[in-house]
Amino acid sequence: MSVRVGWLFSMARSGSSVAAYGAAAPWGHGVADEIFGPWDRTEPPYHYPETQLELAAAFNVAGLRIDDDVKQLATELFEHFGRETGFVICKSPHIHPTPDDVSLAFPDHAQVFLLRNPLHRLNSLHARNWLHACGPRHDLERYKTFARRWKQAEHRVAYDDLRADPHRFFESILRAWGLDASADRVQAAVDYAQGNYHDSSLVMSARKSSKPLSEAKFRLPDEAISAYLEDDFVRELMVEQGWSVDPADYRRKGLFR
Repeated sequence: MSVRVGWLFSMARSGSSVAAYGAAAPWGHGVADEIFGPWDRTEPPYHYPETQLELAAAFNVAGLRIDDDVKQLATELFEHFGRETGFVICKSPHIHPTPDDVSLAFPDHAQVFLLRNPLHRLNSLHARNWLHACGPRHDLERYKTFARRWKQAEHRVAYDDLRADPHRFFESILRAWGLDASADRVQAAVDYAQGNYHDSSLVMSARKSSKPLSEAKFRLPDEAISAYLEDDFVRELMVEQGWSVDPADYRRKGLFR
């Protein structure tokens, strides 16, 4: 069976879970969730086949590149996830594998890039005390690496799009992957997004309010705010996207705006 694959590239705490599982909802498409590692997805709640552990190990040995062994194992997993509907969403909230690597290994796979306001995204990590997921300097350089890829991408969306116009958000993603983006399919994706809150990937709960945990209060240290807002590239990006560059809007004790 020939399985089609749509990639969703993002960074952690950027809305990739609700985007991927929401986009899959209209058909019940499989979601290959961070199958390249570093996590073990063979345990609950995922129960992925042992091939996923083999893939994660092979990917690490290959220096986080897609060599022949990695390609073969990934293909086996894509076929596993797509066995019911013929399509699978590969959710990759990391900077590896790179989009160029994916394009070389899988030239027929579609790609969509998802970006979030860097300080809103960083606050989400602080709110959950997920500081282990941050690189040096509050993850600034890694964010810039991804943001540059996002700016160059043919198909790209932003977390703000999901909040402002969820129908348009999902329509853009479905079309980019070559899926049916008719009104009923888009509505099914929106219904999923509005009814489910992802604390972390498949660990989720019913959405109880319009504001997730990361948007209740800011917990960012001032040095993190300064690092981002004083970086020329990030500041220009934020202005282009209409994101506030006023430090007061991201202060530790300030309410989310």
